[in-house]
Amino acid sequence: MIITSLTGGLGNQMFQYAAGLALAEHRRTVLKLDVSWFREDPAYEAHNRYALSCFNITEQFATQEEIDRVRGVRLTRTERWAAALARAARLRRYAERHAAPANWHQPPTFAYYPRFLEQPDHTYLNGMFQSEKFFAPVADLLRLHFSFRYPPRPEVAALGQRILSGSSIALHFRRGDYARNATFKAQIGLIGPAYYARAERLLRERSPDATLYIFSDDIESVAREFTPSGPHEFVRCVGHWHPWDKIRLMSLCDHIAIANSTFSWWAAWLNPSPTKLVIAPEPWFANSPHDCSDVVPADWVRLPLSG
Repeated sequence: MIITSLTGGLGNQMFQYAAGLALAEHRRTVLKLDVSWFREDPAYEAHNRYALSCFNITEQFATQEEIDRVRGVRLTRTERWAAALARAARLRRYAERHAAPANWHQPPTFAYYPRFLEQPDHTYLNGMFQSEKFFAPVADLLRLHFSFRYPPRPEVAALGQRILSGSSIALHFRRGDYARNATFKAQIGLIGPAYYARAERLLRERSPDATLYIFSDDIESVAREFTPSGPHEFVRCVGHWHPWDKIRLMSLCDHIAIANSTFSWWAAWLNPSPTKLVIAPEPWFANSPHDCSDVVPADWVRLPLSG
């Protein structure tokens, strides 16, 4: 059994599931999900809920007993001292409950590391795993798992048909919590319209007659700050849309310029076309100590934010 800890929004959860699936398949065992992180925290907005039920994944949830058994219990110095005394005093149940963790795996780096698949069966994964390289061995299987479980609402299906009826380009602006959360804004960064204007020019060189479909979690703000050239549509939700509706629609577009967001990263990846052009920002994070060199796949184009 492999247990993966799910945290963050839909895009982050997809990376964590993908890494867990790769390790579980490598070890020929089952993958289970720990969803105990999710809670109501206003600072995290859309990141507060488990969100993978929109896909045809293997949806098995780990019990607390399984989590404690696989992950172990992290001990303070005092607890380690008390556990040693319990073993000496033959207080077996207390000593076993406070056994040192053996299979809690946290990545040594934000970037990909080949030793990942060396983790044994009965491992608890607690990390972000934001690189295609972690799940490359199971990419075809993962596309099946990340197929959409539910049919689109009529208005979503209608837009999907329009996208498929001609040449199409998607642009994704991440606003929302990136703009409102001071920590996110400082560390991840808010990408301005200049990047998208330059990305649009590159994309239209590939597909001059394409319709530009613009997606955002704050589409009205984007409509005020960004003026595209040529045919375009600011995608506005009609009625109750689910978050995955936008991933579904963006993945239908021939080409895409993504934000520094795992949300549109996955929209780009889910498009299986070998001729797609994907443009991603460089750097990925504005001000972060993380090594983000493996976040963007090698066949995508990294567009510097300045210049």
